[in-house]
Amino acid sequence: TTEDGIKRIREFFGKLTNWKKIDDLIPKDFKSGIQNKRTGKAGIFAGSLELVKEGNITIKQKNLFDDIYIKEIK
Repeated sequence: TTEDGIKRIREFFGKLTNWKKIDDLIPKDFKSGIQNKRTGKAGIFAGSLELVKEGNITIKQKNLFDDIYIKEIK
């Protein structure tokens, strides 16, 4: 869920001083199956949008369908 995604990203606060791929934040137990991985990524992405709106992080993507990166705003 979005709430779980926000919680997961906040666990990394203090460690997101450099750009980090969103895929790296997906919990290991979600990486076992393709459906779980998509669900995990969706939750992290939705959570990241909320945290951007709050002014806590910034996100970037160079081109359409490229990896998405997040970074904490200090």
